[in-house]
Amino acid sequence: MRQLARRRRRALVIGFAAALAAGAVGSAPTRAASGGGPVTDSAYAFTAKVAYGDALACSGALVAPQWVLTARSCVPVAEPRSTGGALSLPTTVTVGRLDLTTNNGRVQRANRIVPHPDRDLALIRLTLPVFDVAPVAIATAAPVSGETLQALGFGRTATEWVPDKLHGVPVMVGAVSAASMAISNEPGAVTTCRGDAGGPAVRVVNGRPELVAVHATSWQGGCLAETETRRDATETRVDDLAAWIHQNTPLNCNAGGASHDSAGQAGVVILGDFTGDCRSDVLAQLADGRLRAYPSSGDISGTAPLFPGPYRDVGTNWGKNNRPRVLTGDFTGDGRTDIIAQSSNGTLTAFESTGDLSADFRLFGGRSAIVGTAFTSGSIPRLIPGDFDGDGRTDLIGQLLDGTLRVWISTGDLSADARLFGGVTLDVGTGFTTTAVPRILTGDFNGDGRTDLIAQYADGSMKGYPSNGNISLGSRLFPTTLNAKVVGTAWTGSSMPRVLPTDIDGDGTTDLVAQLADGRLRAYRSSGAMTGDGLLFPGPYPYVGTNWGTTNQPRILVGDLTGDGRADLIGQGASGALRGFRSTGDLSADFKLYVTSTSDVGVGWTTSSIPRIF
Repeated sequence: MRQLARRRRRALVIGFAAALAAGAVGSAPTRAASGGGPVTDSAYAFTAKVAYGDALACSGALVAPQWVLTARSCVPVAEPRSTGGALSLPTTVTVGRLDLTTNNGRVQRANRIVPHPDRDLALIRLTLPVFDVAPVAIATAAPVSGETLQALGFGRTATEWVPDKLHGVPVMVGAVSAASMAISNEPGAVTTCRGDAGGPAVRVVNGRPELVAVHATSWQGGCLAETETRRDATETRVDDLAAWIHQNTPLNCNAGGASHDSAGQAGVVILGDFTGDCRSDVLAQLADGRLRAYPSSGDISGTAPLFPGPYRDVGTNWGKNNRPRVLTGDFTGDGRTDIIAQSSNGTLTAFESTGDLSADFRLFGGRSAIVGTAFTSGSIPRLIPGDFDGDGRTDLIGQLLDGTLRVWISTGDLSADARLFGGVTLDVGTGFTTTAVPRILTGDFNGDGRTDLIAQYADGSMKGYPSNGNISLGSRLFPTTLNAKVVGTAWTGSSMPRVLPTDIDGDGTTDLVAQLADGRLRAYRSSGAMTGDGLLFPGPYPYVGTNWGTTNQPRILVGDLTGDGRADLIGQGASGALRGFRSTGDLSADFKLYVTSTSDVGVGWTTSSIPRIF
């Protein structure tokens, strides 16, 4: 039996090349296409094609807006498919596209893998969530020998090497074990072929597909160019893994975080998503110290309320005197923005977001804990939130008085005091004093799922420090610290008073929008390349706004208010009126990026009535 299992797995893993002449076989191990007929029912649009680099392709299933489930054995051996972590190969996922020759659905990059500890399964995280394709439900009943399932995939068929349509075939369940099951087809029919690995096997209940298993190994009898006659295959069960899938598939929209204090840029507010729907909300500190939440409706057109209410009070005593610094980010990794308050004595207290705005004081009415002490603004002038290791939880970097950068990695644990940042603490940089480096920008500038740094030096030069995610003792989280690459020049505080790091075009990488001294806004699109001088923002640099000076727009609010993956802007005018600007993602020419709302999206938001916005 052991030898049979090895032979069966080899039959699936042997090489594949994606665009070959008939009869050619590549040397890289991947999976190829399925047998059966084309699928045209959009109920199966959750089926995904996963491509690793230019040579490897598998199938998968969208199980959460930002996560695809596939076979762990299909992930290239060079990737961390046993331990999990960032993907190094350029990995793309196509989902919602039954016919790959169309423009339906989405093509998203993927940047992280979470393997199952003991089954041939892996979750792949997309850079941005997909909300217009419904994830497949996880089956709640175990497979039964003799029942019929539908096997789906983008792999090879009996007649095509690289089909451009999703295929499906009915299969019968054979023997069922605790973690796997056998499937077969009627004599002469194909089951699964190369390229189908990781694809879904579903049960249809009341017209609704449910994911029972994913394709693991196959004899591939009947597949194009195969001489094997056996046509049965094995599947990895998932019907008992709903809890594991749910636990490991949070939305990652809020892991970047933001710091709100006098050390940041005056008048720049990076908004958080406190409800966990990947739409940025507004949290306002009123003059009396209360916190009030304004959840986004997603409509920034101005024809309907962007913040329709009701507006819930969610905290008290948040005035600047007793909470001089406030940090936001998804510190627990559950997909919602949490909040950390620094008291005047330097104590950090974290409040986990429940996402509940059904009544006053419920949003932060759950877990809270002291997560740090001695974090005064005098001893740590800058606190910089970000997901520096790429695990979906917001970490902290503190700039000490001597310019040392120190990172505190989040454990996600708010069950008791001193646990959230009770794990890894490392010094990761030197020379970052506020004099030498007056501005530090954060974002995922290269699209690998980890927060990077851009330091603006006193002479206006900008240098990029990409995170490698390595938080082991003695390592360098920013390995280019001694040889950082120049990403810009002449970015002084006088020439560019405000800089907004944000993803303006929805490609999963952080771009920059700079407010120039004359009040114009200019966009700098990231290429994702941080390996050489002058590569990250190659241009052109279109103008995207006018009259954004600090006098007539004292505050600029930045966030994805519509949930489409692109960052929108809200300008707070001197009178307290809020005007929204929806991002189109269009950087092809000047003044195409932002569409102005037809009317104000808020009034009365003066700095006296609302001193701070988070």
